[in-house]
Formats: sequence, structure tokens, C-alpha cells
Amino acid sequence: MCNVINPAATGGSRSYGELVEIAPGALLIVGRMRNLEAGISSVANAVMYKSGTRLVVIDVGATAGFRAYLDEAARRLQPYDRVTLISTHGHCDHTGNNGWIDTLGVPAEAYMSVRDLAMMRDQINTFVPMFDEARPFVPGMPAGRVLAESAIGQFGTLDVETRSLTLLESLPSEEIRIGSTLWNGWRLFGGEVVALKTQGHTVGHVAVLLPAIGHLHLADETTSYYQAFSGGSPETNLLTLERTAQALREGAIRSLTDGHSFEFYPREQATAYLERLVGSALAFDAAITRILREHPGGIRVPDLMAKLRAAPEMEGAPMSAEANPILPVMQLLNKMKELGVPVPAEGEGLLRFPR
Repeated sequence: MCNVINPAATGGSRSYGELVEIAPGALLIVGRMRNLEAGISSVANAVMYKSGTRLVVIDVGATAGFRAYLDEAARRLQPYDRVTLISTHGHCDHTGNNGWIDTLGVPAEAYMSVRDLAMMRDQINTFVPMFDEARPFVPGMPAGRVLAESAIGQFGTLDVETRSLTLLESLPSEEIRIGSTLWNGWRLFGGEVVALKTQGHTVGHVAVLLPAIGHLHLADETTSYYQAFSGGSPETNLLTLERTAQALREGAIRSLTDGHSFEFYPREQATAYLERLVGSALAFDAAITRILREHPGGIRVPDLMAKLRAAPEMEGAPMSAEANPILPVMQLLNKMKELGVPVPAEGEGLLRFPR
């Protein structure tokens, strides 16, 4: 589940299932874009990394068809005598193949945040209230449950459970410095792998740093310049993008991948990519607050969205790659919560700053 920006706008040019070398012993397994009209589900990128005799897997995408690409990546990185999965968050396009790690014939373990565990196990009831909140402002939108069941159903059978699961919060949290930037998170296996608390896209979201090769996988913290799904924190998301860009400028991080732009970014390209997202997030805030100030008596959601699309502040901002009218509304409603603007329960209500 993602509100992904257009990969073409960020250099994305890879093919579904392609294996891209990040560094010796590290591979990006390229996912695919969702196509609502064709009933094709999204599949998030996965990363595999060979650390000594351990195979580290960061996310596993979804759908039975993606498993062949996971199998090929794991074959290329043989031999290994154990496998560790780190789930960046609970959305099913990242966790739908979790059970795959138990098919590799070696001891397997999985890590994720407890804060996304319920979501991972019950995708539909996670999304129903988010969709229903947007429904009054999207003409013709079905009930949230109908939409959630349809969207999740496109993934086919979900295999999210693993034989072994460790919740990150059960481990000691540490202060982690990357260059001059400061984070909280968990050093795993003596610091071979670092899970960083980011919590922008979802409340339990983590990014994963591979210190030996200077690589960071940001997963869905880059799906847009402003997050659409409630539960995460747009403010924390912006902080993550800013810290990562700073660490890239300093050379403390040397390359980047994420969940849905289907590309490997060396340092300079990664820095430009994140700086564009940060600039667009600030422009989004400036445009919305200006429009609200210009309408002290209030403005309807559709009118605010129309003015936002034409706002000069938003010129050059990455556009969504999905022809989905729901996600921009969810994005806008999430911004209203951040700004403290009450959202009317009915579609004809007005948005305005409290008096």
C-alpha cells in the first residue's frame, strides 16, 4: 500500500524482478507499480545482503509470483547458513511473502516493530477507517470496507507469519550517529545491520542501514513528499528525509534504495532525490497555509485541492504515479490534522483555522 511518486521523475527505469547490484554481496530486487484499473497489486522492492554467513533480507514484497525473484537473489548470494528478515513496516506489499524465509532450508528469524504487528495481521481493518474518512470527499467512492477488501484482495494469499519473530522493542534501543545526524534504533548482530526508528509512513516504520557498505534502505519514507496514511507522522517523515540528506552530503551514507521508486541511487543522485522531496514538503505546507489564510471564512475540500494543484509553490513537485483520486484526499486530510484544522464529517463542510 503506497502513495508513490512517479519513478520516471526520480530516475526509475528498472524492470520488475530485476536484480541490481548495490555492492558486492548486496542486491536490490525490483518490485512493481500498482495498476488499479488492471487489478495489479503493488510489490515493494526487497534488498538482500550477505554478511559473513548470514543472509539479511529487508522486506519480501508480495504475491506468489515475486517469490521466483527472491529465490534467484538468494541463490546468487549462496552459501549462507542462516537468514534474517527485517520488515520495515506492516503493509502487505512488504510483508506478503514473509513465510518465504522459512523455505530456504536454514535457520530463519524475523524482526519488526510491535507497533505494526496488528496492521500486518489485519490489513483490511487497518485501512477501512482511513478510506471511510476520505469517502465524503471522493464522489462515487465505495464504502471503506468494500474498497479495502478489493485492494487487499489483489495481492492474493498473504503469507505474513514466520516461525520465529522478534519484536524490535524487546531489544535495547540505542543512540545511533550517522555522520553528524542523530537517530534512535537497534544495532543487530554486533552492528552489522542497524534498524533506525523513522515512524513517518507508519507508526512502526524502520529504515535499515548496512554500515559496512554505507547503504540505507528507506523503504516507504519516500513514497511522497507528504504521507497520505494516518498512523504515521509526517513531521517525523520530514525529519528522516532531512537527516538522510545531511548524512549523504557528508558521505556517511553512500547509497540509497527505497520501497517504490525501483532504482538504486548513488550518493549524489540520492541527495538530489531527497532534497527535492524535502523542498516539495515545505512547498506543500506553504501553499496550503496560504490558501487557508486567503479564505478565513473556510473553503471546501475540492476547492482547496483545485487551488493546491494550481499553486505556484507546487510547481516542480513530484506527481503521483497512480491515477487514484483517494490518496490525494487522504494526504490533504492528514495535513489538516497536522495543522490543527478540523475536518468536517460531511463533504460540503468548510476547512478553516480555528478561531
